[in-house]
Amino acid sequence: MLVKKLCSDQLLHPAVQQSVASRSSIRVADVATGTAIWLTELSDALPADSQLLGFDISADQYPPEEWLPGNISLHEQDAFKPFSPELLGSFDVVHLRFVITLLNAGNIRPLLDNLKTLLKPGGFLQWLDFDPRSARAIATRPDMHMPRTESVVSIMRKAQPDVDSWILQNSDLLETAGLNAIAYERLQLRNYLRPVWNHCHIMGMEELSRRMNRGEDKPSPLQQQIKDLEAEFAQGASVDAEWFIMVGQMPDKQE
Repeated sequence: MLVKKLCSDQLLHPAVQQSVASRSSIRVADVATGTAIWLTELSDALPADSQLLGFDISADQYPPEEWLPGNISLHEQDAFKPFSPELLGSFDVVHLRFVITLLNAGNIRPLLDNLKTLLKPGGFLQWLDFDPRSARAIATRPDMHMPRTESVVSIMRKAQPDVDSWILQNSDLLETAGLNAIAYERLQLRNYLRPVWNHCHIMGMEELSRRMNRGEDKPSPLQQQIKDLEAEFAQGASVDAEWFIMVGQMPDKQE
């Protein structure tokens, strides 16, 4: 829901949608697919013969196969490692989202180079994420005390200390990877989506808490922080950040 509403109910960028609209079927890869919700919603909007493949480093969030449309298949795959030979050069669209916390100046180019191998000539790479440099704590009341929310913002802003050296205010990043720049847009989260966005932060902290406490009998030290953050969110606090969507296109063979 968050991704779709953030992008004005468009799962594919208009430039991508316009290019593939007349085709009888397309092949789509969703990298860091998570629960495969993006693929599942996209399946309803594409011709039935389209093939949709989801990839994630872990299958922990994958729904049962029986709950998925028949044209969706999910696979465990580290996006930084080479894909199987039969997948190379076979996708019309490669979709990427919510990976910025994993990236730095040393691995962004290898990631883009690896994803580019999946694209057909003329295929599109679409990437949606938030800009950590823009993160700030906001509240419905100007006098609200929100130390936990401000702590989350601090973590987001410090997560990639070298971010200014590689994330650009345009699609030049894709051009350096050998793709033709098609679109770059900045997006703003609308207020009615903030409860969903807040819940994403809570789930992320709960997952981190589980990992930190694996094999331990005592409660995770993060549990109280999570409760404090939930209380601040309930009182009208939130983390604001600008988002971006960038689209690049694989050059045709003749270019």
